[in-house]
Amino acid sequence: MNSKSDCILCGSTENTLIQTGMRHAPQLEVHRCAHCGLVYSWPRPTEEELGQYYSELYHQDYGDPSVEERYRTDLDEAHSRVRRLLPFLHSDMRLMEVGSGSGAFIDAVHSHVGEVVGVEPDAASRVYIADQMKLTVVERVTDILHDDKTFDVVVLFHVLEHIPDPVRFLQSLSHLLRPDGRLVLEVPSVDDVLVAVYKIPAYLRFYYQKTHLYYFSGDTLTAVLSQAGFEASIEGIQRYDLSNHIYWMLKGQPGGQNYYKDLLPPSVNAAYADALIRADRSDTLWAVAKKMR
Repeated sequence: MNSKSDCILCGSTENTLIQTGMRHAPQLEVHRCAHCGLVYSWPRPTEEELGQYYSELYHQDYGDPSVEERYRTDLDEAHSRVRRLLPFLHSDMRLMEVGSGSGAFIDAVHSHVGEVVGVEPDAASRVYIADQMKLTVVERVTDILHDDKTFDVVVLFHVLEHIPDPVRFLQSLSHLLRPDGRLVLEVPSVDDVLVAVYKIPAYLRFYYQKTHLYYFSGDTLTAVLSQAGFEASIEGIQRYDLSNHIYWMLKGQPGGQNYYKDLLPPSVNAAYADALIRADRSDTLWAVAKKMR
């Protein structure tokens, strides 16, 4: 673990302790930088410690189902992401996804573009993607860097919060983008209404977790992208419905998505999501970035 509490974004040593203890890590702390507002876990693990954790304990802690099960679960959201991207997808472009997981997104998007490449460190997932989808997937971003390939679009869905040095990582991706290419990011929002307004204790213990090193707001995500050489348009999206939030309030545990669907029609959920987005209290941030000129 690192022992010096410098903010990786602005270098400030002044911070506020938000919480002690998080999912799968009762000893870790959550801090907010007093200067730039970045929220981060502390002590921050080294890359070696992270690698060891993901290879040895991650699946035990999170109880991951099989790749096939994850694929089926991921597919609806994968198609939703494709729909958001459709305005700038075309049939002769090259797209790369970093953190492909079960492969649901690259499977959903590949018919809309000329070529897709996935990056996924999990060996079982790579085998599944290669065997079942016949799509190209590599273990590390550095495997692509050596090929002198560039892409029209690079996407990362719920990946950046896991990266020890997000600025340096985004700079490495910049080399893979064509001059007019787009970098698309989706990350959890620390301004999530359950965190910032309702402040449900059980949810806070669940939301902050060992594998998430950073918790971004619109402002801090903009700052990270700017330091990495990108200018971005960032908007909120709401992934979880009103049923999920009521369930957390009543039961203090996950599992409430669509739980009250017989009572709450889609129009109510849509209105609730719109209200959260307008108030900057949605659970997720969606960023579309281009390299600064």
